[in-house]
Amino acid sequence: MMWSENKVLKKIAAGQVPYGFEIMLGSPRIVEMVGWAGFDYIQLDQEHTPFGLETIEDMVRAADATGLTSLVRVAQNNPKDISRALETGAHGVIVPQVTDAADVQKALDSVYYAPRGQRGMCPVTRGARYDDAVWEEYLAWVQKEVMFIPLIENASALESIDEICALPGVSVIGFGAGDLGQSLGVGAQGLAAPIVREAFAKVRETARRHNVVLKGMPVIGDDPAKAVRNLLDMGVGMVMYDADALLFSRECRNIMNGIRSLSGG
Repeated sequence: MMWSENKVLKKIAAGQVPYGFEIMLGSPRIVEMVGWAGFDYIQLDQEHTPFGLETIEDMVRAADATGLTSLVRVAQNNPKDISRALETGAHGVIVPQVTDAADVQKALDSVYYAPRGQRGMCPVTRGARYDDAVWEEYLAWVQKEVMFIPLIENASALESIDEICALPGVSVIGFGAGDLGQSLGVGAQGLAAPIVREAFAKVRETARRHNVVLKGMPVIGDDPAKAVRNLLDMGVGMVMYDADALLFSRECRNIMNGIRSLSGG
């Protein structure tokens, strides 16, 4: 088979929870470590990193080699950003800061080819295996295996959540507690703020009503199993555990705190 199946979609269809890891350091070696550790997917971040498409493509290769499903969080809801991310061979895109159903439909149109969408075609890409002879097979793979996840992280999207979840093609949504808190006027408190918790409950119940899976990230710092258990109890059906940069940075600080304690600072 020239293209791999989407483990996230397969697990969701089987009623199971897919587990992922966010990549912000840009290293294919880290992608390999995540894959060999047994995670289901990676989220390659372009919104808050300097990654170019060459870096994204190399990490998608590493994901393919270790059996990971690769999802790219693009910098913005831009048709070219979305199309070019998918041309690396990624299994899907995560689109930040969507505002309403029309904005989400714009992103969907950028993910899929006609007649389902309006994505511009080019067979000379890694995604299409640089081969116009297999174009129809690639189209079938995109239709079946490529996914789209909008992030609900501003007040406008929250107000439009019912219309967003009702759109054909929206099977998973993400909840961005930090940015949503800022949009709602409570700063970076995230789920610590009552208004953000209320927003989460609204998104969760709306998603459940439309049979849409909710993607979430645990509060890091708790015991990993406990943190994930809390997420599952909250109704999250797709988990992204941590970011490589945050994990490494936190461990460096922990090491130095321990060293400083030896001499009292």
